[in-house]
Order: sequence, then C-alpha cells, then structure tokens
Amino acid sequence: MNRPMPSSWSPPSCSPGFSLVEVTVAIGIFAFVAVGILGLLPAALKIRSDSAQETRGVMIAQELFSSVRTSPSITNVGVRTGPRNVEDDMRYNQDLTITSIVVGYPAGTTVPYWFFEAPGPAWTNANASNSELLKALKDNNIQTVARLSARRITNNLYQLTVEVRSPAALALSNARPVQFTSLYYSP
Repeated sequence: MNRPMPSSWSPPSCSPGFSLVEVTVAIGIFAFVAVGILGLLPAALKIRSDSAQETRGVMIAQELFSSVRTSPSITNVGVRTGPRNVEDDMRYNQDLTITSIVVGYPAGTTVPYWFFEAPGPAWTNANASNSELLKALKDNNIQTVARLSARRITNNLYQLTVEVRSPAALALSNARPVQFTSLYYSP
C-alpha cells in the first residue's frame, strides 16, 4: 500500500558549508602532502649547494688553466691574485715542474685573492694548529682553495691538474676536492 505523501512535505534542507568530518579529513590530507613536500626541501637545498660549488670549481679551473696558457712557459706561470682584475694586482710567478701553486678564493668570487707561500700545508691543512694559515683564511674570507700542479708526460707535453676544495678551513681528510685535468703543450 502506497500512502500518499502529505502535501506539506519537502526534502530536508541542506545548509551551505562543510561538516566537521569533512574539514578534519581535508586538513589531514593537506598536512600529509605538506609534510612530504617539506621533507624534500633539505635534499633540494643540498643539491643546489653542491651544484653551485661544482660550477664555481669549473670556473676556478678555467681561470687557472688560462693563467698557464697565457704564461711564457710552464716554468714561469704567473697567477694573478688580488681583489680586482687590474694591472696593479699581485702576480706570482712559479715553476709548476718544481712545486704546485695554492691560491685562495673569497666567498662569492672566482678571482684568486690569496697566494700561499707554503703550498703543502696550505693545501692539506696539515698544520691545523698553524695560526698564521687559519688567520689568513679568516681575515681574507677565504672559502675555497685551489691547487695547480703539472706533471711532465713527454718532452713538451704536460698534464695540468687543478684541485678545488671548499670550505678551505676544513682539513683535507674531511674535504672532498674536485679535480680537473688538462693537457698542455709547451714548445
């Protein structure tokens, strides 16, 4: 038996808005997604930092290889050091067949600023207690150090190597230097 519906009946009215359950579920989904995205942020920042450091290393290697190409010979390599790219910046001439060149770079530049007279300890930081070296790094805001060396392959052919590491104050045993190699022919 079907009963007729009263003429005054109407479907229940829906009030606009969301129920407490719907809001709670939406906040839970948003929080889950936000935590996932925020979890990726440190990894992305580390990748960006590593990429910037490697790019800077390439630019430093190009600068040092250019110094060798513009020098009269492998036994008289001039490395410009100073805050500006002008003629009155210091130039140090070095024989790469005898010793390596170690230079320091302040933060944010690829212009060598500091020439280390004793390249061995400056590169390895073997004398971590060497206050003069650490003071030079700190006073000149040296963030990166680079070592340029040469090895004779044949009479006039040399293998040039540039190693770049950052931060400069970190001992070599704790650092991860980036190495670049090139061949140089000196007639």
